[in-house]
Amino acid sequence: MRKLWAMIRTDFLREFNSPVSLIFFLGLPLLFTFAVGTGLQGMQAGDGPREELRMPIYVSAHDEGILAIALLETFPKFNLEPTLVEVLPGDAFGLVIPADFTETLLADRSASLTLHTLPNSTVGPAVAQAVRAAQGRVGGAVLVARAGVAQARAAGILLTPEDEYPFFEQVLEETLAMTANPPAVVSVQWPTGVAIVDTRDAATSVEQASAGQLVTWVQITLLGAAEVLVSERLGGTLRRMLVAPASRFLILGGKLLARLSLGLFQMTLLLVSGALLFGVNWGNDPIAVTLVSLAFALATVSLGTLLATFVKTRGQASSIVVGMSMALAALGGAWFPLEVTPPLYRQVVQVLPSTWAMRAYTDLLVRQATVGEILPYVGILLGFAALFMAVAALRFSNYQEA
Repeated sequence: MRKLWAMIRTDFLREFNSPVSLIFFLGLPLLFTFAVGTGLQGMQAGDGPREELRMPIYVSAHDEGILAIALLETFPKFNLEPTLVEVLPGDAFGLVIPADFTETLLADRSASLTLHTLPNSTVGPAVAQAVRAAQGRVGGAVLVARAGVAQARAAGILLTPEDEYPFFEQVLEETLAMTANPPAVVSVQWPTGVAIVDTRDAATSVEQASAGQLVTWVQITLLGAAEVLVSERLGGTLRRMLVAPASRFLILGGKLLARLSLGLFQMTLLLVSGALLFGVNWGNDPIAVTLVSLAFALATVSLGTLLATFVKTRGQASSIVVGMSMALAALGGAWFPLEVTPPLYRQVVQVLPSTWAMRAYTDLLVRQATVGEILPYVGILLGFAALFMAVAALRFSNYQEA
């Protein structure tokens, strides 16, 4: 155990001994994450003045009742431009109002709106916020109108059920008119718990940037196991370790654990910076995030170990590590969402661990996936790790002759 710890400690000291290595390990990942994340955030229309923003939204309204009409009439107050359509287009924001929307609310039961967003749009959060604000305003008016009906009924003004609906409609319209320019805006829930269902199926631009930069830079660190092994082989250190009274499993395990620890530390840094700097929500299950990160780290460091058995010089190792890291990141969806690529491309890149890592992180970001839901991704990444490590172990015996 002491020998194992000594190897891990030596690799950590080597990594942070050089200022250049420290900048490459800590500085550049944070700089690129900050630059890409800030640049994308600045492009979001929601960051500018709302009065200057006009966001089109298509509405499939299956209800012509008073509450559905009131909701549509409220949209322009929140910088939404609704357009009624029979079928929602696939390339625009859309809202579905169900046929029983007004009837359900008037019966004091829960109803739902379904909001369709665009996976890669920078104004998606602004549209969702505007819809919720319109929902809140109409919801508040419904509460006031319902209270007015109850008071009128108690005072004997409304004598029959037939009188209640016109009175309710009148109070609702007057309330909406009086609150057209409210002095303060508060969040108001529908009286019976109307919910907006967000059906987005891809990460936002900031989420894509944060996850993509994590995969890109951590791969460089983890594949760097190849550079370490090649350097020690050329320097004779590895040969001495192989003839020392320690098993090859211990030697490989120490090198892998050292590089794995570095990669996991870098992952933690980028996960935390994404959450703190850009408000990225990595999900509600930290165990799920940990499992995905650990499985991806194991797969990548195993690939780095396998790579070390092929390269001959330090220069080759350095060039191949950086080049392969960038290629795996780009092809695996770290630089652009795979959803925009052809189906055949998405099938082909499933042979890359980076693809499965990005898919897992996307599920955590978009769908708030749980441990049970990401286990298939974890299993596939661990399968990559086992395959790469098995082949590396077979080739490792040639190291002392190289």
